Amino acid sequence: MKKKKRNNGMGRVFKVQNKFYLQYTDIDGKRKCTPLKTVNNESIGSRAEAEEAAKIFLTNKKKIVEIETREEYLSERAKLKKLKARLTITLDNAFDRHLSKPHARVASSGALKVTRRYWQDFVSFVKDNYRLMTLDEVDKVHAEAYIAHIRRNGRWNTKISYVKKNCPMRKKFKDYEYGGALSNTTLNRYHSTCKAVFSFLLSELGYTIEENPFYQIHPLKLSPEGRDIFTDEELRLIFKNPPELIRQLFMIGIFTGLRLSDAATLRWTEIEQFSPLAENPDFLHHEIIRLTIKTKTWVKIPIERELNEFLMEQYPKTGQGEYIIPEAAELYYHHRNTLNNRIQNYLNSLGIITQKRIPGRKKAQSIKGFHSLRHCFCYYAGIRGVPLPVIKSIVGHFSQSMTEHYQKHADKKARIEGLTRMRGLLTSYSASNALTYDQLRKQIAEYIDSAPDPIVDKVHTLLLQIVADEKNPVLETSPTYLIPE
Repeated sequence: MKKKKRNNGMGRVFKVQNKFYLQYTDIDGKRKCTPLKTVNNESIGSRAEAEEAAKIFLTNKKKIVEIETREEYLSERAKLKKLKARLTITLDNAFDRHLSKPHARVASSGALKVTRRYWQDFVSFVKDNYRLMTLDEVDKVHAEAYIAHIRRNGRWNTKISYVKKNCPMRKKFKDYEYGGALSNTTLNRYHSTCKAVFSFLLSELGYTIEENPFYQIHPLKLSPEGRDIFTDEELRLIFKNPPELIRQLFMIGIFTGLRLSDAATLRWTEIEQFSPLAENPDFLHHEIIRLTIKTKTWVKIPIERELNEFLMEQYPKTGQGEYIIPEAAELYYHHRNTLNNRIQNYLNSLGIITQKRIPGRKKAQSIKGFHSLRHCFCYYAGIRGVPLPVIKSIVGHFSQSMTEHYQKHADKKARIEGLTRMRGLLTSYSASNALTYDQLRKQIAEYIDSAPDPIVDKVHTLLLQIVADEKNPVLETSPTYLIPE
């Protein structure tokens, strides 16, 4: 009887001394032979079983060949990517290339200027020591050598130069050398900047995450010198007789906890329900709603009595303009160093120590400044019983997930009631003098009980007016800002 011909690629099954074998041709065209067994590694007793075993063997073999072919393809593709990267991604253009990639947050021009300087220091190091020119030439040994150097000695490029077009009014100057140990925080920023450039260009280099030369280097543990809060006596000195600009900035700082960047550029339209048409606006218990400059997080800050009095005083002066403190906004945007220097010089003139020398470092550490008001805000809010979730909701200096978590509990009413406890912060620092709403109700009731009839009439008239206003609120213009859901 004529045997049925097997399909091409299925090999040939034959029997020798009660054992079945498969003869087949591999991918290289070589003829091979292998014994056939069951999946349990037992001998096969019939041709039908042998045919089935041959089919399974050849199917698995084909899959292995496909996997090997895929690996070779990926390997060749990675080589081509690296070759392309070698030709197109240089150390000089890598920083700009990484900026062109999508980032989670858009960095400010000031932050980019600093991080670019960090990257350029690394580029100078590998060029001077290893003569490298392209990004793919950088290996783990180069990254480790650079990080080790800056941790021991500070930055590699110690020459400080000025760009004349950026400061044309200055007198003639010379470049100079500057070096010294860096703080752990600054060292980690150098490290993270270099690591980020490689991370954003991994796909173009054909690298895996582990092939990032900075990936295996662990950052330093932080042991920063903490910024101090102002003492009670220092706060009294600060607010005793300050220059007008300093007074305005510090009033906003102490009652909002905002950073200098946000306090100096605070807009009238960022006050809830603000209307530029109002003649004598009252901001009490309205909220400042702002997207912070540094962290790009939304904060909602209730306006309490002292801050309201300041804003009502300020409104006739600047209410028709954009900024609550126009002079501060102008200095922040165009002469930031001048604004910082004025603040520090004022504090120094009061005998307040604003800097601290750290052993091994040339640059003094700032320990007191405008940012200390932010610490004061949190500290005094805490000791006066403002709940922690409310404080966190107001200052907004946490991760996005944590901020959202705490804001679920700190609604507008809770924030208003919380900051009510901070009344009298500048006049007295005793928590017993901060009245709650229950204490205010009791104080009003006691006053009415002993007040003469004409005073009772006046209070009653005011009460009727307040009730009427609440029943028929005046239509207010919509705010010009947008608040994300």
